[in-house]
Amino acid sequence: MQSTADLVTDSVEDLKQNGEKKAEKTFRQMSVKEKLRYTREVITVEPLFAAYVMAAFLCKPALRYLEFEKSCRVNLNLDDPTCDAILLSEHDNYTEQNNQILYLISNMYSWQLPLTVAAPLVLVLFLGSYSDRRQWRKPFLLLPIFGEFFGVFGCILCVVFMKSLPLEAQGVFQTVIPSLFGGQTMLVMAVYSYIADVSTVEMRTLRIGVMQIVLNFITPVTQSFSAHLFNLTGYYGVLLVAGGLYLFGFLYGLFFIKEPRKIKAAKKSFCADVFDPAHAIETFNLVLKKKEGNKRIYIWIVLVTLLFYNIVNVGEGSVFYLYAQSNFKWTPLEMAYFETLNTVVHLIGTAAGVPIFAYFKLSDLTILLLTFLNKILTNLFFGFANTDALLYTATIISIVVGITPIGMRSLATKIVSENDLGKAQSLFGICEAIGVALSSPIYNKGIFNNTATDFPAAFFFFGILLYGICCVLFVWMYIREKAKKKRKSAAEKDKELPMDSYIQTTHM
Repeated sequence: MQSTADLVTDSVEDLKQNGEKKAEKTFRQMSVKEKLRYTREVITVEPLFAAYVMAAFLCKPALRYLEFEKSCRVNLNLDDPTCDAILLSEHDNYTEQNNQILYLISNMYSWQLPLTVAAPLVLVLFLGSYSDRRQWRKPFLLLPIFGEFFGVFGCILCVVFMKSLPLEAQGVFQTVIPSLFGGQTMLVMAVYSYIADVSTVEMRTLRIGVMQIVLNFITPVTQSFSAHLFNLTGYYGVLLVAGGLYLFGFLYGLFFIKEPRKIKAAKKSFCADVFDPAHAIETFNLVLKKKEGNKRIYIWIVLVTLLFYNIVNVGEGSVFYLYAQSNFKWTPLEMAYFETLNTVVHLIGTAAGVPIFAYFKLSDLTILLLTFLNKILTNLFFGFANTDALLYTATIISIVVGITPIGMRSLATKIVSENDLGKAQSLFGICEAIGVALSSPIYNKGIFNNTATDFPAAFFFFGILLYGICCVLFVWMYIREKAKKKRKSAAEKDKELPMDSYIQTTHM
C-alpha cells in the first residue's frame, strides 16, 4: 500500500509533467488572462468549501453566547444581574445557576446532534450511489449550502424573539434544519467524490492535502477575529456576514463549478431512481461481499476507526467549552483565542509533517498510528491540566493531530475500486454521521453530566481508551500488509529461479 507521503511527492512530479505536456509556457510566462484561465481550471470546489467553513467558524462564538443567554434569560428565567455575571464567566457567586445552565446546554446537545445526523444518514445512503450512477455531483454540493443559509435565517429569528423563543428553538434552527438538506455529511461526501472525479489516483492525495491545508489556513484566520466581530457588531452583524458567505458559496457553485463528467440519463423517475432500495444495498455490499479492487477487511477497520475518531472529535468539541467555562472561567473570546492557537498548531504540523513523512517514506498506517498516539499524549496533558498554561501546552503538543483527516481520507480512497468511490464515500459518511450521533449522548449525558462536579476531565480519558483501540487496529493492519508484501516478494523470487536450480543430481 503506497504511503500518503509518497503519493504527495509523486503527485508534485506528476503535476509538473502534466503541466509540461499541456502548455509550453510556465506560469510566469503566461498572460494575465491565461493565468486566470489556468487558475480557474485548477481551483474547483475549494472556494465553496472555504466559504462554508468560514461561515461556520464565524458564527461559533456568537452562537455559544446565545446558548448561554437563552438558557439563562428564557429557560431558567433568571434576573438580568445573574445572567450578565454568568455570561461574563464571573459566576463565583452563582455556581448553582451556572451548573443548571451547563446541564441545560449539555442536555440539548444530547438530542440535537443525533437529530442533526438522521436526515443526512438517509440522504447520503441513497444519494451517494445515485451520484455514482448518473455522474451527478453538483446538486449535492449546493444543497447543504442552501440549508445552512436557512439555518442562519432561523438563528436571526431567535435573536429577534429573544425573550420568547427558548434554547431548544435555537438548537433546531442552528443544526437540525440545515441537516434536512444534507448538512456537512453530504457536503464532505460530495467534495471528496468531486475531487476523485477530477484528479488521477496519483494526484488525489495532493488535492486532498491541499484542501486540508487551505482549510487549516482559513480556520484560524476566521477564529482570530470571530469573537471580536461579535463584540463589535453583535448577533446581527455576525449572522448577516455568515449568511453572505453561504450565499457566495451557493452562487459560486451554481455558476463556476462544472460537472466533472457527462450526466447519464435516467430511465426511471428521479424519486424512484434515488430511493431504490437496491442501490442502498449496493452501498452496504462494499463490506458484505468480496469484490475485485476492494479490500473488505480494511474497509471494516477504516469504518471502525472513523467511527471512534468522530465520537472523540465531536464529543470532546461539544463539552470542551462547557468544561473550560466551568473550571477555568473562560468566555467565548478566550475560547476563540484557544481554538485559533489549536488550528495554527495543526496547520504548522500538517505543513511540516507531510514533507517529513515523505522524507522517511512512512506508510499511511504508520502516519495514522503516529497521529493517534500524539492525540493520546495530548489528552493525558488535558486530563491533568489545572491551569490555562497547561491547556495551551496540551494543544501545542497535538502538533501532528491535524494530519489525521488527510491520512484517513487518503487510505479510504485506496481500499476501494474507482467505480465504487461514491458508494464508499457514502458509507464512510454514514459511519461518520453515526459517530456524531453517538458522541453527544455519550459525552454530554453519559460522561459530562455525571462527572462535571467530581471529575470534570473524565471525558479526556474516555478518548484515550477509544484511540488506544484504533492504534491496535492500525498495528494489525501494518503487520498484515507487511506479511502480504513479503509473501508476494517470495513468490516473485521463486518464479525468477531457473529450472536447473530445482534439479538435484544423485551420484552413485
